[in-house]
Amino acid sequence: MTPDGAAQVRRDLEAGGIKVSVAKGVVCTPLDERNRVSIVPPGVWNETCSRQGSWYRASDKKGLFLLVSSFEPDGLEGKRAAMISKSDFVPPRTATVKEKREMVCDQAVAEQIPPEWGVVGETERRIYLRWARRLGSEAGDYDLLFLSHTANHANFIKPRFFVGDGSGVVPYSIDITAHLCSCCLELFQILGKEHRGKLVRPCPGASIFARLKPDQYLLVEGPEGE
Repeated sequence: MTPDGAAQVRRDLEAGGIKVSVAKGVVCTPLDERNRVSIVPPGVWNETCSRQGSWYRASDKKGLFLLVSSFEPDGLEGKRAAMISKSDFVPPRTATVKEKREMVCDQAVAEQIPPEWGVVGETERRIYLRWARRLGSEAGDYDLLFLSHTANHANFIKPRFFVGDGSGVVPYSIDITAHLCSCCLELFQILGKEHRGKLVRPCPGASIFARLKPDQYLLVEGPEGE
């Protein structure tokens, strides 16, 4: 939504007695079921997950506000970017290290990776390794984690792991939650919006900050799929 559009929706909702939360620090907190309606201002993509937010800043969503709601507010019929729901999907298989390397080296993918994505500080490396172990992984090599992070996004840019739904491919997250990063990019239609549907596992941050169940897939249906 544009800044003016988001401000108007917030005024309308609050005039009707509906509290609107405003995300701070991380963009995934609106996915917590405790939040009935939330707005994510553009600046939040520059905060805790600024490196990951480089994908947002390189997209056509740059500068726009995000509204995440458990219901469809009046006046916004037909403007929904996606519907997110829980799924019992079990992947046919996950990706091997060799396949991940092939995916990130694909020229069509490499051209879309923002330069800032690959600039990872030592503190962040330690955090992701700690989160991975907290979620049951024995990962000890951040570079392999980063490979999984990048290859997973690549699968929504140029799908290699997907299922068919009769009207096109539905790409899915290629690894477990412990080995993922920035699922918000797929859930909030920054990556893979051209697909009718996507099956997305939460990343560690979404599991921690938004209380999403690790490893449970979420179905993201675009406007044509609703």
